Amino acid sequence: SSGINAEYGEQEVTQYLDKFQDYQHRAEMYYVYQTLHRYTEEPFTSHLPEALFNMARFLLHHLAQEIPYGVSKVSILYALAKQSKNMGAYKMARHAFDKLQQLCIPRHFQEAIDLSSITIRSKPFQDKEELLPMCSKCSTTNPLLNQMGNQCINCQQPFVHSFYAFEVLPLVEFIPEHGISDADALKLINQDPVNAPGGTGSKWQERDQGDVQTMSFETSAPAQNDGDTFEARLQNYEALASYQPVEVGATILRNMPRAQVVILKWAPPLRFQFYRNLMPDIILDTCDSCNRIFYADDLELQYLQKQACPFCRKAVAEQAQEAES
Repeated sequence: SSGINAEYGEQEVTQYLDKFQDYQHRAEMYYVYQTLHRYTEEPFTSHLPEALFNMARFLLHHLAQEIPYGVSKVSILYALAKQSKNMGAYKMARHAFDKLQQLCIPRHFQEAIDLSSITIRSKPFQDKEELLPMCSKCSTTNPLLNQMGNQCINCQQPFVHSFYAFEVLPLVEFIPEHGISDADALKLINQDPVNAPGGTGSKWQERDQGDVQTMSFETSAPAQNDGDTFEARLQNYEALASYQPVEVGATILRNMPRAQVVILKWAPPLRFQFYRNLMPDIILDTCDSCNRIFYADDLELQYLQKQACPFCRKAVAEQAQEAES
């Protein structure tokens, strides 16, 4: 990153990074909107109702900042209202129908929206509890309509979504302590945990007693970490004025199971992003090209159907060639 700063200057680098973040944000919105637009205009869709509901919520929270060119707020709110009503999120459905009544609605939607706006008033004024997203970092249950946007109302951690089903993933972001580079953190995470079987805490012992030779597998006492674990740091979390990822040291990094860590390897001058999966039974995978996170089954299915990532459309063959080189 120092070489990039020397070549372009710190101010130019900051401008380019701001543009990068803006383009990433717009790409996500257009990617999601394409599916919702097809849902409202075409008779069939390959996405489940839950996915359409999650996509509409995702877009609605992002529209609070800016509405990109070509994106119809009517299509988003209509998809959200329809799926919210079907899934029992009646409070969210009322909000969407009320917002729709303030917009210029296309004629072919008018009758359906007017009728649904009346019938929704016979439903309870609340959302089903199982639909409410929970923050993995502070365990706060969040409302479906979040005035703060796509982040927790308590700790302000941004929600991380699977970029096909768009469900909120059980991930908590963490960063290495000051002085630990991304490369060093990666090496520590890839090492065998100190207290794991087969790690540095266990070894074979051979004994020769004349006519009898024996070998035994002895495990030394686990190394003491004074209770300094990732889970302990989550429990000791204190709400701050602004969002701060969990900061961890070398010992915690070394003891993290590699299968429970999701790493987004951004190119310099950006830093890597590290996430801890708090539900190891949920298997996640990432696209090495765009650094989007998916359920492993969803990404594998998309690779088989389209031979490319659904978000960046980078071909699987190209990704494999780059990985080998």
